[in-house]
Amino acid sequence: MAKLKILNHPLVAEYLSILRDKNTDKHNFCVAIDKISYFLAADIYQNLNVESYPILTPLKKTKGFKVKENVVIMPVLRAGLGFTKGFIDLYPKVKVSHIGIFRNEHTLQPVNYYFKFPPVRDKKNTKVIILEPMIATGGSAIYAAKKLFEIGIKKVYIASLIAAPEGIKEINNSFSKSQSENLTVTVCAYDEKLNDKGYIVPGLGDAGDRMFGTV
Repeated sequence: MAKLKILNHPLVAEYLSILRDKNTDKHNFCVAIDKISYFLAADIYQNLNVESYPILTPLKKTKGFKVKENVVIMPVLRAGLGFTKGFIDLYPKVKVSHIGIFRNEHTLQPVNYYFKFPPVRDKKNTKVIILEPMIATGGSAIYAAKKLFEIGIKKVYIASLIAAPEGIKEINNSFSKSQSENLTVTVCAYDEKLNDKGYIVPGLGDAGDRMFGTV
């Protein structure tokens, strides 16, 4: 099974409530997603490994530390773009990949239309964070993670606002044992269920539509 972590923080709870409220306008919706991205980034970045190197302070020699891995974020277009700022601001060295996936509204299956990954030589020493605000059926997150494992990435994280039990169950059933051990899902809330249209309940509606004003 993939590791599931629920981010428990009072400010995350407040910003998530703003996102859930149907009366929240586009501007404040985007602000709340932006704020949450910092909390998700700080939490997931705790898993990075560092190496030491010598530095000289004004007083003496000592050890400095730097991240020794390649770090790539991969927003799922288009809603995942709302998560990028926190991850980039906290670690400006991060590289950015993109994957374009939309859900067929009839079959609820993911349809891929774009994938671009940066030229990272050592994929085994690379951690990739998929930015997918909503895990409903889990299809988009599963497709993105499988694509990364296929190209040789060994460690994958998924950062999300809300997950439905059906989506998490599907993620747990979609990967080999070794892949599952190297897959971590971090969410801000674990909601009740999916409705008959594949939307998370209570959820927050369509994150992409609310973020870009296409409701």
